[in-house]
Amino acid sequence: MKNISKTTLLLALLLCLVSSLFAQESLTNKEIINLQASKISQDLILAKISASKCQFDLTAQGLIDLKSGKLSDKVVRAMFVASPPMETMTNQDVIKLSDSDVSTTILKEKISKTPHKFEVDSESLIKLKVAKVNDGVVKEMILNPIQGSNSSIAVVASKPSPAAVIPPTASIPSTKPNSTVSWEQVIVTGAFEEVKGLTRIGEISASASRAFGSEQKLHKEAIDKIKKEAASKGATHVMIQSNNFAPTPLNTVSLSGVCYKK
Repeated sequence: MKNISKTTLLLALLLCLVSSLFAQESLTNKEIINLQASKISQDLILAKISASKCQFDLTAQGLIDLKSGKLSDKVVRAMFVASPPMETMTNQDVIKLSDSDVSTTILKEKISKTPHKFEVDSESLIKLKVAKVNDGVVKEMILNPIQGSNSSIAVVASKPSPAAVIPPTASIPSTKPNSTVSWEQVIVTGAFEEVKGLTRIGEISASASRAFGSEQKLHKEAIDKIKKEAASKGATHVMIQSNNFAPTPLNTVSLSGVCYKK
């Protein structure tokens, strides 16, 4: 009877632990703003973000609210890493953030971490100029106008001019993946600056799961997986756009991004 009671007690404690993990509430903008208003130190806020399940509102309006709450750029950037935004960003969002005096650093971070589809034709650039959007931000928009899983670029075939015809003796670059790329050498980054000018290959993702697994170990496992997948495509770089950790009994780290090659 004593053994049965101990077993029952252990099962009850385990169920309570699992229930508490599932019931863990996501950290939101409101809690972060409240912590800031209560003069909790920046280091403690960053630690809270790192240790919590997060579901932040990092839309244009969400960022404006964070600015009103006097959150530092460092805290907001940590929020981007913990809970990457998924909505599609447009020129109007850029103008709205610029009008609200959101810092150029956060505006660029928003562009690099958010799926977007910008209009960068002459008329649109004039509108951005009239709205006094920072030139550095506009340059980011021009260099990377479309990004994200819901975007597509239409390729229109055109007849080459005589000057553009490749002579019979010219060698045509192979389109096959570079099989010599070692996965250990693949560079994983969250900064668009590190992949500027590289050839975009396509989207890529990886995940790692383990019951009550360490987030740090799972993150390393997921990074290794995404590097191996990138190398198999001939990529040399991966820009991470989404980095999520689901803290449940089956802990899971999920990564997604875009791979590039030199």
